[in-house]
Amino acid sequence: MGYTENHSFKLQKGLYLDERKGAAFLKARASIKGKISFTNTETTDFKRAERIAISWFRGLQNIQQGSGASHLMGAAAESFISSIHPASNKPEDTRKATNKRHSHQQQWNNAREFFKLWDVQDITPKALNDFLKSRRGAAAKNGRMLSASTLHKDLVTIRQVLKHAVLEGWLTTLPSPFPPVGQIKANPRPWLDPDEWVTLQRVAKSRVAEEGQNPRSQRQREELYDFCLLMVHSCARVDELRRLRVRDCSVKTLAEKKRPYLEMRIRGKTGDRKSIGWSGAVSAYQRLVKRGELQPDAPLFREHHRDGFRELLVAAGLRTDSFGNVRNLKSLRSTALMMRIKANPRINLKLLADNAGTSVAMLDSFYLKRLTVDLNVEELV
Repeated sequence: MGYTENHSFKLQKGLYLDERKGAAFLKARASIKGKISFTNTETTDFKRAERIAISWFRGLQNIQQGSGASHLMGAAAESFISSIHPASNKPEDTRKATNKRHSHQQQWNNAREFFKLWDVQDITPKALNDFLKSRRGAAAKNGRMLSASTLHKDLVTIRQVLKHAVLEGWLTTLPSPFPPVGQIKANPRPWLDPDEWVTLQRVAKSRVAEEGQNPRSQRQREELYDFCLLMVHSCARVDELRRLRVRDCSVKTLAEKKRPYLEMRIRGKTGDRKSIGWSGAVSAYQRLVKRGELQPDAPLFREHHRDGFRELLVAAGLRTDSFGNVRNLKSLRSTALMMRIKANPRINLKLLADNAGTSVAMLDSFYLKRLTVDLNVEELV
């Protein structure tokens, strides 16, 4: 509805908060050397509006004095994100820097509107806590609830922006303590048990063999089947497989077992590594190269397969697990790790973690949590 009357409150010399008739929020008004400036605080809470107004006023004063607007959180965030550079000229380092900038930009987008008028010197634990309340409140209006993990990611970016401000000399020290966001719960990704995996392969093959489909759809389904095989027989991540080129893979044979395996040079989020793919990975790799007549520098996969895999899960009746957890393409990595451990419960977890580009701690927290009972059925029955 807005305010019904006009009121003005003096905060300090040259700075006022105004309640304007019909306005939804308190407005800040500043006068510096005869120049009048206005801004909307976007809140009806007087204390919060006061803090925003004072911080905004300090930024205007910095500009007037020639020290620039770099003390404002918005400018500090832009400066921090633009300061993220690759460690070297290697394509992998360039990719990592690009991904890092993109990630922090996404998180800052969540905080920009709240902090855009704040000076870095005015960011206190109370201000950070008000931000968390604002985020939760906005989500609640849309019928959503933000997880502790989501809020933690927001605070990580805000902390990095403030650390950058300290390094630039715009801020003396970081605000402490940062407000708690609640317990961050590990959420193991749903996987496919061996019977479900067999079902998925059967349905994938039948979809490839369907009559009447156009050549592009058939090619996509063929490639999707091989993508599934390569993931489950390598424990690699989705993006790691999508970056694989023909030259990154080589088929080798272990003399003692006379069984071929696929050696892959993977560029992953934890760095470059060599990884071993089992027999299914070999057959998938060979089909991909032969079918597409791929050259050494060609990528193995031309499609992302996110949507295609979702359609495959629905067709197989496997979109959700027995607990109602929704599966997606990343569930294949969990399936790969689970099946290796089920096949050999005494497997060297450190070796498996290294092959998958993760750690034993991450295996336990995000992959193996739902597997404990399965591995001990014989002792329970």
